[in-house]
This record gives sequence, C-alpha cells and structure tokens, in this order.
Amino acid sequence: MGQYELCIGICMKLLINATSITSNMHTGIERFALHMSQELYRIDANTKVVSTQTIPGIPYSKSPCSIAISNRFFGKREYILRAIWDQTFFRRHLSKAMFDLVFFPIQDGLLFPSVNQIITVHDLHYQHFDSSISDCRNEISRFRTKLYKYKMPHILEHSVAVVAVSESTKQDIVVSFGINPDKIHVIYNGYDEFRFHAIENTQPTLDRYVLQSGNYFLFVGSILKHKNIVRLVQAFARLETEAILVLAGACKDADYLEDIKKAAADLGILETRLRYLEYVSDDDLPFLYNGAISFVLPSLHEGFGVPIIEAMACGTPVITSNCSAMPEIAGDAALLVDPTSVESIAAAMQEILDHPQRAEVLRSAGLERAKQFRWSSSAQKLYEVFKMVSES
Repeated sequence: MGQYELCIGICMKLLINATSITSNMHTGIERFALHMSQELYRIDANTKVVSTQTIPGIPYSKSPCSIAISNRFFGKREYILRAIWDQTFFRRHLSKAMFDLVFFPIQDGLLFPSVNQIITVHDLHYQHFDSSISDCRNEISRFRTKLYKYKMPHILEHSVAVVAVSESTKQDIVVSFGINPDKIHVIYNGYDEFRFHAIENTQPTLDRYVLQSGNYFLFVGSILKHKNIVRLVQAFARLETEAILVLAGACKDADYLEDIKKAAADLGILETRLRYLEYVSDDDLPFLYNGAISFVLPSLHEGFGVPIIEAMACGTPVITSNCSAMPEIAGDAALLVDPTSVESIAAAMQEILDHPQRAEVLRSAGLERAKQFRWSSSAQKLYEVFKMVSES
C-alpha cells in the first residue's frame, strides 16, 4: 500500500488514485498508473498515492492522511466494489483531508467530486461496439459495461481536465461526448526501457514455454472481441509456413476464447500450432517479443496499443491495424493492415516471412520509433497540466 502527496507551486495537495493496480498482472492501464505514479514521485517526492499494492520506488508513509485499503476488500467483483468505494468513502476522504486535486490514471472518476479532478481516458472501444453489452454472457461484466457507459459522460463533465493517451482517443472523446477539445491533453504511454529491449539469448526462457526462437508469430493482449483474434487465426491459416501462432494475454472473455479455438479447429489448425499461454509475466514477456518472427496486433480499435512500442523496443517487426490510434503510435515503423480483411492480415504476415530485408528495415525503424515514448517525458507533461490547473 502506498500513499503519497504532491505539492505544486503553492503547495497544492494532490492525490493519485491508483487502486487499479490490483495485482502483478499488469495491463496497459495498470502500467500507466504504476509508471506515472513512480515518475511523478521522482519529480516531486511529496506525491501522495492511494493504491492496493506497494509501488516500487515510493516509500510507504504512515501519514494521518494516508488511505489504507486492502486488495482483498475488492475481491472478484473488484470493479463494482471499487466504484462504490470511490463514490462514497474515497470522495468523503478527499474533502476531509482537504485535498485540492485528485488524479485518476485509470479510466474512471467521481460523479460528484468534492475537489477538482483530472481523469485519464485510455480507450473508448465500448462506444464503437455496442454489441459488447449484448454479447457479454457474464452478468457482472454486462452490468459493469452498462455502468461504465452511464458514468463516463458525467465524470467527464465534472473533470477540470482530461488526459487522453493519443490524438485518436482525444478525437473520440470530442465526438462521443462533445467535450471541449481545449480541456483534453494528449499524453502518450511510455514503456519500461529497462525491461523491454533487444536480448541476444532468448532460448533458455523460451524453453519453459516450449517455443523455438524465430519460429512463431506473437499476439499480446487481453482476450477480448475487439482484439480481432479470430481473424488473426484465419489469416494465420493461409500462410505458407511451419511457424506457429502464440497468443499471450489474460482471458477477459471466456466465450470469445472458445470462439477462437473453434475457428482454429474449423480451419484444421492443430493445437500444437496455436498456443495460448494466458498471461505472461513482465519478466518473461521481453523474451517472447525478442524470439518472435513478428508481433501482430490486428485490433478493431485501440486507444493506444502499448504492446506495439514494447515489441518495437525489443527489435521485433510489427504488424498492426490502420485504424484508431494504431497508425499514430506505429508511425512508419510497422506494416499497417485492414483489420476487417483476413487477406490483408495474411499478406502482411507472409511478407515478413518472404522478405527478411523488409523485416530488418521494420526492426530498425521500430527501435528508433520506441525511443519517442518515455514515461519520464510523459510524466513531465502531466506535471505541467497539474501546474496549469493549480494556477487557473
């Protein structure tokens, strides 16, 4: 548990709500919360954070203003319970402890904040895919999605500023909610440069996953419908190769995972050629990127796409979609495909296989592109937003 305070200019009391960091299985949003908290602490050692996890590099404080909360409090229904906790106990604490500003690095916030709040919007895919509600056969997930769609317009309206992780996401916010674009500040994700980099000897780690370096295409991300994995499987089936397809990521939709397996079976893809590894730890993930022929992210929508820059930083050629934030993040350092076209995805994968020189160009371009995304510079930009709000 970490709790820490940020003084800006005239000693504004700011609290960061990082309760989304609920485990060591970090998604892109949790990485944003973790690294932003760490970098803001480096900028100002008075930063105050509320979290269910110890945050490396931020010492625990027993300040009377500290909020102690156990991850066990949230349990399996963590989103719903955390939403209730935020709107009641957390809101009351903000005014009681006399905070001036609260920052949510997660895509959430207070409906009726007792102090000024700044929230982060990572992704609005649910605005583009209304079917996600009816397709969701889990009652808790269905309720969560409906609650989220209800809350966001109110939360955005009652925020003094909004952080968007890409220009694409900023435009999504403006179009979907009619928010003044001047209120929205684009601050990119970064990547852990000490972890994600080129590695020469990957095989000892890959052996634990029964993988051979240079013999697999890699997808990294949660198992969700908008990730478009069924089409990726269909594209893979068209390739002239002995390589295999590896999927790495937490299963957020068990029904969609079954759809993926059924698609593979219908296409005659043996289980030995389609490997689902579930969530892969941050320690092992760089080795998987480094050993891949190519990283493929054919999502129908992404607010940013953190695995794109992680793969690039590891020197892995990237194939990704030509829509939403993906072209913005990938720049000219990736092969862009039409995610609705199996043929387009397959053609890009085959191009990587058939043209090693093209893969090498992408590898070099990706390494340079990744250098543009640093947590330290992103945190400094965020700090400037805090100062602007404090002075207004």
